[in-house]
Amino acid sequence: MRNSDLIFLLTINNNSRSENLTHLTTKMAIINNSVENTLSNIAAASKFMNLDTLYICSIVIDDTFECEVLELEEPCKVIYMEIGIKFFMERMLDNPEHDFWVYNKDTLYILRDGDYSDLKDLFTVVQAEKVNVVRGSSQKSHIVSPIDLRLSCYLMILYNMDYSKVASSNSFNILTKNRYLPSSR
Repeated sequence: MRNSDLIFLLTINNNSRSENLTHLTTKMAIINNSVENTLSNIAAASKFMNLDTLYICSIVIDDTFECEVLELEEPCKVIYMEIGIKFFMERMLDNPEHDFWVYNKDTLYILRDGDYSDLKDLFTVVQAEKVNVVRGSSQKSHIVSPIDLRLSCYLMILYNMDYSKVASSNSFNILTKNRYLPSSR
């Protein structure tokens, strides 16, 4: 992963769900420095954290790129998928044979060279259901939510359980607004 990538999770915001539109809350991280780890280290750290399965979906903003998959079954099932944006939309978001909502619960997404506006543009329809990506905030924003905890755990796994590296790579305090706010395009 590079500092140009957007790392994120999605969850359904049940408080604002309606017949015509589902709001997806996102939690994101953008790192300062590149991070590299092996799939076997990620699987071992995932097992250490008692995860059964971790899907890592790396979305490439390239209409011509299709899909490459790396998979480990032990010590924890980890599937890393690098997938082109068009292929992702066709096979993951608009495919009745793939239940996006089931896989989403265990998926860490990486949008290569992306920002929040790209994320909002990508997730507009999921399995024929209109969706809108929203920033997570609520009356309980001062309490760690399940999606906050999940993202923190996944970041720890990616950094091989090294808190110092995670903390020093967090770009929260130096982000420019175009990375985390919707643009007016």
